[in-house]
Amino acid sequence: MTERLGDTMNWSRLAWVAVAGLVLCGCADETGSTGTPRDPGTPAHGAHQAASTPAAALPRVTLLLDGQIEARPGQLLGVRVEGLASEQGEDGVTAASPALDGPVRLRWQRYGAFEAAPAVATTAEPGWYPLTVAVAGRVVARDRVQVVRSRRPSFTVSGSDPSRPGERVWLGFDDLFPGERGTGFTVRSAALSGPVRLGRDRYEFHNPRSFTAAPILRTALPDGSYAFDLYGPHGRRVAQKRLTVRAARPGDRDYLGRVTGPDLYAPGTGYRRHAPGHGLTVHRGGLVSVMWHDENPDQGEEGRLTALSPAFTRALRLEADDSKASDGDSPRYRGTATVRARLKPGRYPVTVVSHHGRVRRTSYLTVTAR
Repeated sequence: MTERLGDTMNWSRLAWVAVAGLVLCGCADETGSTGTPRDPGTPAHGAHQAASTPAAALPRVTLLLDGQIEARPGQLLGVRVEGLASEQGEDGVTAASPALDGPVRLRWQRYGAFEAAPAVATTAEPGWYPLTVAVAGRVVARDRVQVVRSRRPSFTVSGSDPSRPGERVWLGFDDLFPGERGTGFTVRSAALSGPVRLGRDRYEFHNPRSFTAAPILRTALPDGSYAFDLYGPHGRRVAQKRLTVRAARPGDRDYLGRVTGPDLYAPGTGYRRHAPGHGLTVHRGGLVSVMWHDENPDQGEEGRLTALSPAFTRALRLEADDSKASDGDSPRYRGTATVRARLKPGRYPVTVVSHHGRVRRTSYLTVTAR
């Protein structure tokens, strides 16, 4: 558990629980104010409020579970309790459920909550299980966890349909299955420049055995169907998937795309979409930003678009713009170049070539001495 665990969880369920005198009188317990036991499989959802204590005097506790619906054996659950001060948990904040291997202690996080990430027991059978949270041995909140059957390990290869030479593709291996171990998974394919090692998926919180990679297909790749073989830590092939690769042809939307630009603008002023060919004036040694739009980009050119100009100190790589400012705009690519310091004042072309040389667009930059 990291201190920022709560920032990465997609908390999906809130159970507001009023704890009767948790610190002031210790009079709230698992039976409630009437002494009548509750069904342990029934979520609290506000059920713990003592009639003898004014509501204003009760500390308010929030139990949040993440991943508790359709949880697979071995999957991690997010358990978070808010509304307690750190000193209130000195005697222990624990979560317990028949779906887990045993009670789990929640740890205090500096942003103001107790958290834990227990795994569903690999032996858990499908069904609904009660989950309780206790402070110093007294149950203060309840909810339920749904467990589903395990799924056999699965290998996935994803790209465009068909994929383009030079395109980045996604490889994924879901190995969350009882008894599976090891982390050394490798993918080999004639479509790749070499073997690709799969790494732990850092964006997947719930599945501790999700492995991914995003390699780039070879750029000089003949059209065809290519096998992607997954090898395990033991060196044996465990799965195979195929991917169709074909270069763009006349009539395909990405054969020529639909481009505008390059637009030139001063980095400090922010981007405004200009008419094609609109120029910019900048002094020697200054900075110039370049923006390129393409409604139907060739996926194989992702990461390799460049803007060339004799005024620049070097070729400018244009990167995909995924900032919030690009929301609602067609796919766009941008970069910032430095103008040569000893350049003769004048007018200089800035050219972007795309779609494997089939599209070329030029704008002009005016360079002054000052």
